[in-house]
Amino acid sequence: MLKNFILCIFAVFALFFVISLSAQADDTECARVFEMNCGECHEIERGCELFGQSKEEWVELFEFMEDMGADIPENELNLLSECLVTPGEAVKQVCER
Repeated sequence: MLKNFILCIFAVFALFFVISLSAQADDTECARVFEMNCGECHEIERGCELFGQSKEEWVELFEFMEDMGADIPENELNLLSECLVTPGEAVKQVCER
C-alpha cells in the first residue's frame, strides 16, 4: 500500500514537472515569435502595451495587421493569440530590452 502511494505521488510530481517544462518551452517560443513578427513592422513596445487583451482582441488586431500587409503564418498567429493574453517571463523580457 505504501509503495503504491509513493508511486502515485511520484507520478503526480512527474506530470507537473512535464507540464512546467512544456509551459516554459511555449513561453520561449512565444517570445521568439512575438519579437520576430511584431518587431518587423513596428517598435516591440507597441505590442507590450497591449498585454492582457482578450484572445478575441488579439485575433482582431492580427486580422487588421494582415489587412495592412503583415504576413504572419497561421500557426504563429494561433500561438501569439494564446500566449499574449497572459504573457510569460520570456515574453516580458523581450519588452524590457
